[in-house]
Amino acid sequence: MRKETICLSERNLMFAIAGQLYDQAPNRQPRKADVIMKKVKEAFRKIAYNSNEFYTCEVDSKKLNEFIHNLLFSIDEFRELNLSQTEFDAGVKVDDPNRGKYKFTSRYDVETPDSWKTDFIDLDAFERNVLGNLYMLKHYGEDCFCCTYEGTEKCNSCKSNPKFGYHYKSSREPRGKYTFACQFDCFKSRYICCEECDEKNMCSKRCESKPDTCVLALKESDSNE
Repeated sequence: MRKETICLSERNLMFAIAGQLYDQAPNRQPRKADVIMKKVKEAFRKIAYNSNEFYTCEVDSKKLNEFIHNLLFSIDEFRELNLSQTEFDAGVKVDDPNRGKYKFTSRYDVETPDSWKTDFIDLDAFERNVLGNLYMLKHYGEDCFCCTYEGTEKCNSCKSNPKFGYHYKSSREPRGKYTFACQFDCFKSRYICCEECDEKNMCSKRCESKPDTCVLALKESDSNE
């Protein structure tokens, strides 16, 4: 376990938000991305501690989502990303009560070079994705320095313990006779096939391993001993 606060760095915050802007924006063209990132930096630096141009801020771990929400939604240019390019060009305001709340698509839609102009960014999903990005960066940057539980019994079950075999389990639960119910993503990128897949009998990427030979399954078994 860690302390109840998270040390949030300007570098990680900018990386998480800027990367998500280009990942989620239609046609990878986020409007006013430079303005948004400038305002993110300025807002963060107002409350951050500056150590030789390295800005950090302690945030209550239970309120990190609230912190990210308040930061992003205080920026008008960010909120405008909920407008499609077509709406933006027509001068529609993001708070216009006459705007449609949903966009429907189907398998029969035909994509054109301008189809992206009717798409928009789901701001709530964006917020959740940024939060996930920050937790991922935190996980990869963790170590046991100053941890109050280092060397104790709790240390043995902490995923940050370098001797603890922590493996991410895939959420894709396989079903049927076409696999042995492996819960891991294959390190060779040979993904699990589902029972209902139409290509299950001809798929060249179906995992053929068994529990007693799969490296990932064996590692999980060793870590639980």
